[in-house]
Amino acid sequence: MRSLCVHRPGWHHWRWTSTIPPDYPCKVLNLASGYLRESKSFVLGRLLRDMEAIENRRLSAVEADDYPMKISVFQATFNDRGKSQFSWSRIHLIGIIVTLLQFTLALIPLLVNRSWNVLLITAAGTALVQWTGALPQWSAEKLPHLQRSSQIYAMTSGNGSRDVMVVIGHGRCLDLEALATMSSPRSGRPWEKVEWLSRPGQSDRVEPRFSRRNSSTREAKRGNLWPLQGLPLGFVITQVTFVITCILWLLLLINISASTSVPETWCLLGVGALGMFQNAWLAAAEMEPGLRNIPLKRVEVIKGRKTMDVIMDFHYTYGCGKPLLEEFFPGKLRADEIASWNGDVEQYEERRKEDPERSLSRSEQAERFPKFMYLGQDNLGVVSILSS
Repeated sequence: MRSLCVHRPGWHHWRWTSTIPPDYPCKVLNLASGYLRESKSFVLGRLLRDMEAIENRRLSAVEADDYPMKISVFQATFNDRGKSQFSWSRIHLIGIIVTLLQFTLALIPLLVNRSWNVLLITAAGTALVQWTGALPQWSAEKLPHLQRSSQIYAMTSGNGSRDVMVVIGHGRCLDLEALATMSSPRSGRPWEKVEWLSRPGQSDRVEPRFSRRNSSTREAKRGNLWPLQGLPLGFVITQVTFVITCILWLLLLINISASTSVPETWCLLGVGALGMFQNAWLAAAEMEPGLRNIPLKRVEVIKGRKTMDVIMDFHYTYGCGKPLLEEFFPGKLRADEIASWNGDVEQYEERRKEDPERSLSRSEQAERFPKFMYLGQDNLGVVSILSS
């Protein structure tokens, strides 16, 4: 999510890249097909990190959080924002407050020495940061093209993780598989959802063009002049912006190095320190999933003392736990576990009852835990979850 940025040393490093790489490991499993994708998305990594922290904090307030595994199940709710729009939050408010504090510091040399230098540097730096942060490429990269997915997804850090996040799409979810492996901004696919950077699709094919499920018939506008010929217009805007801002940042840094009088140097140091502290806070801040355009409603949390018990309970209720079994138990299973997954649960259930620390399975509490049936996709691409 793009927040209001402030002029800060340290921002200069990553502003030249596209969206920054993920800083939290995340795997996305399609529980219908069983396909697994290693996420390359910063958004998905942060979503999993934040939801793990939120759920663990919520559970620890009620009971001891010493379970070896928890599966948190969510339903996707309606997202009232567009394909390339984000919501405003307290993060933006804090960005505005920090910016105002920086300008307050920049006013001190003007009041003391009638020097406009620090104020102009702060204003120019803030304008350049906002200009770069407002580029459409960030929204194009952070949001997938498909945003009406009905699949059931599981997100986890991998084998050994204590937390699994399951999202039931209901036709209202971002396509997390597509988000995990987003196309490069050099290709036209990410720009199709940005209306002013795309146009209705044109094709020279004789046969009629049929749109795929959740897809668009639009195509990205492209540059016509060398050396940017054939590149998406949105990416051209990014390249031109970076060439211009490179020159402007160089001139600004030369101007900063020329400031040697007091209190100009101390005020410039204060402006930079405020920006760095706000940047560090922003990097660690937790965000609700709705602020990442993935609004979710909590359904339940399945937890237990044994990882196998938790996965079996999830599979009993939702009928799609085998991809999790393959992820968390890639080796050989015990004979009673194999029999249980093949439908003969008696031997495994007896061993589970003998251990007082392990709870009763959901199959033994059918009235308390109603079973759902996963029917897969119909001809319209809708995944059905029906209560039995």
